Amino acid sequence: MDSRLLRAFVILAETANYHAAASLLHITQPALTKQIKLLEQQLSVVLFERGRHGAHLTNSGRTLLPLAQQILSRTEKLLHKAIELNTQLPTSLSVGFGISAFHEASFFVAHLREHLPQTTISLDDMPSETMIQKLENRQLQIAFLRRPDKKLPSQFSIYPLKQETLALAISHSQWVDKPIEQLLTIHPYLALRKARGAGLSQQISQFLEHQQLSLKPAQESSDIQTIIALVAAGAGISLLPYSARHISHHDIHFIPLEDKPFSTWPIDVAWLSSHSAHLQHIITTLLEETVHHFNQGSPV
Repeated sequence: MDSRLLRAFVILAETANYHAAASLLHITQPALTKQIKLLEQQLSVVLFERGRHGAHLTNSGRTLLPLAQQILSRTEKLLHKAIELNTQLPTSLSVGFGISAFHEASFFVAHLREHLPQTTISLDDMPSETMIQKLENRQLQIAFLRRPDKKLPSQFSIYPLKQETLALAISHSQWVDKPIEQLLTIHPYLALRKARGAGLSQQISQFLEHQQLSLKPAQESSDIQTIIALVAAGAGISLLPYSARHISHHDIHFIPLEDKPFSTWPIDVAWLSSHSAHLQHIITTLLEETVHHFNQGSPV
């Protein structure tokens, strides 16, 4: 049943005057009359007797009025609760990121804290597979992650952030002007363990296979910063996300391989669609600002 009809019934009953009720409802008297007649048709009862001095409730009207008032009260409570849920902000938020989105995630969280000063926000580095699991388990609220091969369920909102590319990381002391393929074969190869970055490992395997290269790691590590430190020390070279340059030593060359097949992949931001409308608006607005900031070539 249309709550507008019940509201018209209640207001007219309380004012006992069509003109006054129409004014309170911000409609015309003919529109009010039409609503009352429609409600009477739906209920199959006559609610008012219209006389010289206004509208008077019938016995049926007096019986139904308290029920209509109760329904309207509950409807208003429901609407108020819905508004509250749509504007409600969390007391804590967990944000996950991979090395490919390190700079963007840091920028995003810094500005998110300005919008949510009462919210505790954590930012943690983790593999994309872990982020997906934590999102599904409600242990993570926002994730900057490699786009998965399988589309995420509809319960997640997705924002395409950027394209990432593989890069050759090599120290200044080892750098010579030779083809990338040759550099990969003449220096020890340092790799991030597959368990720490399955998506990156698969990307590198596809790239090397297309280049018809077979590399056996001289050393593996679970920490990308350890790989970077080893490269800086001249212990070997590595294939890493180009964004890793943001946490690297100054004496390392990062040579992007964006013109090579299987060297690029998309980075998305995912979050649960069940977040309040207000929070989702903040998230999308800040992501737009983040993309704009980095696309404008701001200092990094």
